[in-house]
Amino acid sequence: MSNLIIESTPKIQYPLRMNHELHTRFTNISHSTKIPKSTLGRIGLTKLLNDIESRGITTVLKELESV
Repeated sequence: MSNLIIESTPKIQYPLRMNHELHTRFTNISHSTKIPKSTLGRIGLTKLLNDIESRGITTVLKELESV
């Protein structure tokens, strides 16, 4: 018997536009780590949102501008 777990709420797809350089980096990381792009995107988005919620948007944006 299968251990298939079906979530009660479906996942939502969201189109994301990115420049060519970011797409190339994203694809290369996905291929080299064998982690699907959707998983990498969820991890990155979760981390960014957690940072904004815990440290504030101004602090996070200042850090992103310096990168």
